[in-house]
Amino acid sequence: MKKVLILGAGHVTKPIVEYLTEKCGYNVTMGARTISKAEKIIAGRALASAVSWASHEEDKLDKLIAEHDLVINMIPKAHHVMVAKLCLKHRKSMVSTSYEIPPIKELDAEAKERGILILNELGEDPGMDHFATQMLLDDIKTDGGKVIDLHSYGSGLPSFKFNNNPMGYKFSWEPKGVFLAAQVPAKWLDKGKPVQIDGDKLFENFTMVDIEGLGTFEAYANKDVTRYVKPYGLPEDVTFYRGLLRFSGYCNNMRYYWKLDLLNDKDQFDWKGKTFRDFAAFLINIKPSDKLEDEFGNYLGVDQLSDIMMRLKWLGLFEAEQIKTENGSRLDVFIELMLMKLTYAPGETDMTIIHVDILAEFPDGHREHRTATMVADGEPDGDSAMAKAVGLPPAIAAKFILEGKINETGVHMPPTLPYLYKPFMKELAGYGFEFKKRTVRAQ
Repeated sequence: MKKVLILGAGHVTKPIVEYLTEKCGYNVTMGARTISKAEKIIAGRALASAVSWASHEEDKLDKLIAEHDLVINMIPKAHHVMVAKLCLKHRKSMVSTSYEIPPIKELDAEAKERGILILNELGEDPGMDHFATQMLLDDIKTDGGKVIDLHSYGSGLPSFKFNNNPMGYKFSWEPKGVFLAAQVPAKWLDKGKPVQIDGDKLFENFTMVDIEGLGTFEAYANKDVTRYVKPYGLPEDVTFYRGLLRFSGYCNNMRYYWKLDLLNDKDQFDWKGKTFRDFAAFLINIKPSDKLEDEFGNYLGVDQLSDIMMRLKWLGLFEAEQIKTENGSRLDVFIELMLMKLTYAPGETDMTIIHVDILAEFPDGHREHRTATMVADGEPDGDSAMAKAVGLPPAIAAKFILEGKINETGVHMPPTLPYLYKPFMKELAGYGFEFKKRTVRAQ
């Protein structure tokens, strides 16, 4: 019987356990710092077990990897190199949902020599977006077209009918990860020329995106597209943009969060005995007073009826409620505040959207927009759409590798194994992740 080691017990790991035990009949071990989280996810499944493991316990991890056939790495990427090197030592393949980082890519030659596969970027975005892009690129190539412009978007949002708060957002995965990811610099291509956006400027460069049948969203640039140009076989003069979709208002909210230094996770403070109203005063470096709201608005350069002030009031930033976080960063306290209002109520669902739009020119000179769009809702009181969208691709990859359907070695991501999209999309469609293609002649 095949044995798979899952590292981490985060929000998106339950579908991995379900798929590998119930569909594949594999033995699964979940290694997690908080073993109670792993045990909750495993939920008594006969083929699954939990072990206590923290990222500093390298010797323990060494033994765990040696005892398993494959590793699914769902821990923060800061620890990925350690995991990958142990996989190399024991000749065990590794699958990850994380972006491929240079120190991992540097292991390519050794992975080939050791006969293993390290497969990255297998989640929702990155992951399913790669599949949709490759599908459209194959169609365009078959029809003799040249790619002029490629725009790819991903998102995790409340389902339309549950988008019922003024922030236009709810957390379907680890909240700190949402805000830390929103500080990573981005790079896109404008007719082949790189456009760099610093991490603190992402939300000063957002755009509006219309998606047929869904509506209008805000989008901000996501990571560096340049490393995908060669694997995708794109022309040097291509326009190429990867972005994240949000409901209207989100990006301006984020601009104000930056101004208030709310995304700062480095500086640590003692919040014992403090209230959120104290926290609000701290953010603008004054003492709490009856005029706090007015001074806060003046600091932001807005009036009391501005969107951001009304939203912060709704969140409870100016309330005299005690902060539960005793020691932590500004971001820790802000997340505590947001989780009081921006969580899914029983029965509410999230959704994932992936939309890829490629403008191509064909031999007779005409141009077409080829699009692929996927919208999937979570299950009421069950798995979120985000959990399934991120968790299923690495689980499917594990099965394909262990069954010998993926035989490559080295370090890869979907764009460097372009054939992957067909079997993955076929499998994912059975779980509600199905792309609809559309062709519109460009004016």
